[in-house]
Amino acid sequence: MDREALELERWRVALMSELGSPDVGVSTRALLAMTWDDPDRERVEGVLLDCLSPDTDPQIRALAVTCMGHVGRIHRAVSVVVVRRLEQLVDDPALGGVAEDALGDIANFAGENLK
Repeated sequence: MDREALELERWRVALMSELGSPDVGVSTRALLAMTWDDPDRERVEGVLLDCLSPDTDPQIRALAVTCMGHVGRIHRAVSVVVVRRLEQLVDDPALGGVAEDALGDIANFAGENLK
């Protein structure tokens, strides 16, 4: 593993540790950093989808949905799995509006690049 790849992996491990923090502020910063700066779109999508579990803090769940829209803007692509999950959330009382916003971002920036 070259130095750059090793540094990226260390950074990812640190962010995943922070994401598991009981401090929501620490967790949200980690989730945003991963969304904005990790070059592996599929990996980021997996983390975001994992954050949608019912036992996850509601703020983290909402941010994960928002970040799915960011992924579409940043990478100009998203997986079909993400789109389907967001569509399932549209009727959710807590996440529906955020899911609609994320779907709008995806349609605007990655609509033709569903993977």
